[in-house]
Amino acid sequence: MMWFNRKKLFWMVLFFGLLLWVTACQPALPEISAEELVQRAAERMRNSDGFQFTIERDGAPAFLDAGETLSFRRARGAFVAPDRALATVRVIGPGIITDVDVISVAEIQWQTNVVTGDWEVLPPNWGFNPAVLFDDDIGIQAVLLADLSQVALAESENLAESDGPDELLYSVTAVATGENVYQMSGYLIGPEQVDIQLWIRPETFELVRIVVREPEPDSEEGESIWQVDISHYDELIDIQPPDIE
Repeated sequence: MMWFNRKKLFWMVLFFGLLLWVTACQPALPEISAEELVQRAAERMRNSDGFQFTIERDGAPAFLDAGETLSFRRARGAFVAPDRALATVRVIGPGIITDVDVISVAEIQWQTNVVTGDWEVLPPNWGFNPAVLFDDDIGIQAVLLADLSQVALAESENLAESDGPDELLYSVTAVATGENVYQMSGYLIGPEQVDIQLWIRPETFELVRIVVREPEPDSEEGESIWQVDISHYDELIDIQPPDIE
């Protein structure tokens, strides 16, 4: 029994020793201030010709229509500077969960009808317009440059499940005023102050992920969390208006 315990102790010490060695051998990221990281990430987005994105939302419903019948769940798509975007949006309504396609060119937006699937022009300022999220003047870039406070470095992290290289990323936490976030999101996020966390790639300063946490609502759905993943910088997709007969 004594031999067994010593052998077990030996392997445990060896395991934890190797674990500490591997951790110590991971290269540390170069030192940089949180403010400079945010500025460089915003500039990288502004200088990009386009990218792909995925948006996920959990929590209380975020309604896309004035009648509060269709709520946003997720979107996957692409943005091409300066003002073109396409996305497939998962919506939830009374008794239905379905996907609709959205195309935005400047201020004009088209969407496939939830019932018929036919393309139709949307009224101005209605629905989810992904191009606005990345607009230089009111989009994510503008919010990062003008609307953040309490900006601080968080622990560097490897987002192994993200769509990109397997590497250690900078992480930054901050608080954002709600009004511009509210306008940028098509009135889905805010207008109250929100907490934000960013993950930024070293060397290129590409913004990989944004997580936005809204204040706890007076409902049973719990905290509302938005996650935006951005990838494939400068890999462009041809975005054209749909053919409508």
